[in-house]
Amino acid sequence: MDGELLDVVWRRVERSVPTYVFEVQVAGDLHHALGKLKHAYDLWNSHIFLIVSERNRGKVGRLLQGTFHEIRDRVKLIRLDEIEELYHYKSSYKRLERELGIG
Repeated sequence: MDGELLDVVWRRVERSVPTYVFEVQVAGDLHHALGKLKHAYDLWNSHIFLIVSERNRGKVGRLLQGTFHEIRDRVKLIRLDEIEELYHYKSSYKRLERELGIG
């Protein structure tokens, strides 16, 4: 995206614009991550997600109240532990499907 790399994008069709855009912010510049998400929203009207640690949620909240207020109601914040839980359940689900011969 204009010389920037996004962490994760999902597209409905392989050659289409991203429908979902994710930035994973374990460490680094939250301002830059939110800037990329805002740009993706402005360019493609993507659904935007920021994955952050619990300790950074306050800083993200302040940025969304100020500099990035335009996407405050658009960006979905996801905690790292929620991603870990999702991965655990999806892995278990896929394993069970394979064991039952339906996946």
